[in-house]
Amino acid sequence: MRYVRSGSGHWLTTAAFVAALYGMGDLSAQATESGSVLRGTVFDSTTMSPLFGARVVVMGTSAMGTSEADGSFEVDHVPAGEHWVSFFHPRLQSLGVSAPSLQVTFSQDRAVRIELAVPSERTLLMGWCLSEQRRGDRGAISGIVTDSLTGVAMPHVIVTAEVVDPRFDDPPTLEVRTDDGGYYRMCSVPAGRSVKLQARFGMSAGRSVQLAIPAGGASLQDLILLMSEEGTLQGKVVDYQNGTPLVGASVSVLGTRSQALTDSVGMFILGDLPPGRHLVVTQSLGYDSRTDSVTVFSEETVGIEVRMATGALEIEGLVVTARSRFGAETLNVGGRRDVMTRAQIEPLLVRVRHAGDLLQNMAAPGLRVRETLIQDDFTGVREPAMCVEVSRRSAGGAGCRSAAVIFNGVYMAQPGQFLIQLDPQIIQRIEILNPIDAQFAYGSIAGNGAIVITTH
Repeated sequence: MRYVRSGSGHWLTTAAFVAALYGMGDLSAQATESGSVLRGTVFDSTTMSPLFGARVVVMGTSAMGTSEADGSFEVDHVPAGEHWVSFFHPRLQSLGVSAPSLQVTFSQDRAVRIELAVPSERTLLMGWCLSEQRRGDRGAISGIVTDSLTGVAMPHVIVTAEVVDPRFDDPPTLEVRTDDGGYYRMCSVPAGRSVKLQARFGMSAGRSVQLAIPAGGASLQDLILLMSEEGTLQGKVVDYQNGTPLVGASVSVLGTRSQALTDSVGMFILGDLPPGRHLVVTQSLGYDSRTDSVTVFSEETVGIEVRMATGALEIEGLVVTARSRFGAETLNVGGRRDVMTRAQIEPLLVRVRHAGDLLQNMAAPGLRVRETLIQDDFTGVREPAMCVEVSRRSAGGAGCRSAAVIFNGVYMAQPGQFLIQLDPQIIQRIEILNPIDAQFAYGSIAGNGAIVITTH
């Protein structure tokens, strides 16, 4: 899954609608002499993958453990008797739900195994809609509305549901708006009837989708909004030292099929580019390859000048955000990307404890990393966390304007706690995005910049 569905607006407190699926049984392994052992796995049914970093707690005791990358966990020294077991993870908060407490019996001479899980999105949807579905002939629909070209989730878009073959007693067309994350939810859709779904924003409309929902059922249906038109990138490739045009230089845009060779005066044009931030790679025989960051706008032209160096010369660059409706505007650019690769991470592993320590070893402009205390939403206890800020302005005042943390494409709801819990051994790459680029890539949740972490 590429995104996190959010927008519940409240927390569910009934265990029937949250993490379910558990079973208990005796294991052949004996418990420790000082108490029982609790083992199991935590699974995220919304992404169909193990849940890494979930904190499993035996309530009323000091026994707790954390799930590994495969979702497995082990909690030692659990006192014999009946105890409530629960788990916490930022994923639960991002979904707007809280974990249940499961009553488990522990004995001195046996270990216990349980299976915990975040419920499926359909289960969550039915839980959210329960209070609104007072009639048995209703169903529920939810999904994400994205732009057709960029794939970016669209906030505040109107989504309508209209019965295709209406009857006299049918309700009027249902209408809801997407939240800041582009998520929508309809809870009172006529069941067993063919319904047409469509998203619109201003004068733009999306492709309609026709479906039918069974009584008491739920469906996940993403929608496309035709908002953007392609843009154009044109520019000139020259020698860094003397400005001489370079003929036959290759210019390509990563992630697209756009590629061109410069002409006799070093010019190139790349059309049909989706709006958004792109990485432009320029190569020419006898020169070092360059990678520049350029932002293309809908139905507009961006003009750049790429200056190529013949040797290993580090050129401080600019992130281009240029607009021109009436022709190209030429700018000097050279992309700067603040990245820590696996090769750079390896030598640091012997002296770092968590992902926050790795960030303290990065020298990105405006990056400030410090330890702080944050109140845990689950226990109420103030616990160590990391405050990571990305701003080129000087820091001032109290508090923490935390950058967003994007882990394998998923937004982490509690970045400070997540960074201090994340094992640096599994990290393959860290990229720092300034607030402007972060908002282009991830929307308003990354208004203070973003820390993009990948493990693959």
